[in-house]
Amino acid sequence: MTRLFINLAHRSAGLNEKVAAEYLGWGYGIAFMTGRFFGTFIMKYIQPARLLSLYAAINILLSLVAIFSEGMVTVYALIGIGFFMSIMFPTIFALGIKGLGHETKMGSSLIIMAIVGGAALPPVLGLISDATKNIQTGYIVPLICFVVVLFFGLKGYKVAVSRDAMVETQIV
Repeated sequence: MTRLFINLAHRSAGLNEKVAAEYLGWGYGIAFMTGRFFGTFIMKYIQPARLLSLYAAINILLSLVAIFSEGMVTVYALIGIGFFMSIMFPTIFALGIKGLGHETKMGSSLIIMAIVGGAALPPVLGLISDATKNIQTGYIVPLICFVVVLFFGLKGYKVAVSRDAMVETQIV
């Protein structure tokens, strides 16, 4: 994603690669770190699933800004995405294994394996960018991911118990 950030900052805002890299390192990096501390603090007052949903919704809006805006606004939108993305993985992990009981090891393994998406999706973003001749269009990929995270935060994290499992539990 490093190269994609730099390319977008160069093409949309006209930044040279060195300046774009500084925005990535200082802007995005500090935003991510600050977001993690702030998000962890605010979870004392807002339920994790609700905060995850709120952050995902904000990132959907910021992704749209990154796709459709021009100039430094796109760079600032990407930096904002870093801030609001900071709590996503740990929150998804915690919510994803909550209530799994004896299936916790399997569930946590699957969530960890899903990290591969972080390696598989940037090339898709690049392919879309190349096909449309516009790097900003490629940012539809993270937009879709944030929609999935929003669904997960609203409903997807809840463990569904089948009637058969309830009957087995009552019999035992």
